[in-house]
Amino acid sequence: MATLTIILLFSMGFALGDDTIQPKTPCESARDAAINGPIGAYIPTCDAAGQYTPKQCSGSTGYCWCVTSTGQKIPGTETPPGTAPIKCPCRYTLIHYMFDLYSWF
Repeated sequence: MATLTIILLFSMGFALGDDTIQPKTPCESARDAAINGPIGAYIPTCDAAGQYTPKQCSGSTGYCWCVTSTGQKIPGTETPPGTAPIKCPCRYTLIHYMFDLYSWF
């Protein structure tokens, strides 16, 4: 019985996931740099897959704007604080759906 318990615990460790460190995405790297940067700096928002979310906002100014998948601001999408919320195009891809599905387990 003890042997079975040890085998089950050992196999569960492998089933729970890989603890290797994954390289940071460009969004995660930019976010980490901004967090450690000057006070009031814009901090990018990343999704669960580490990609830029379509809508980015500055916590210090209240402005929001849409970005490309590489985090570049889309011209003409910036809105000042107090205006109607901006609706940015959804850029979900298969990999995003896979990460969202994986998060349920």
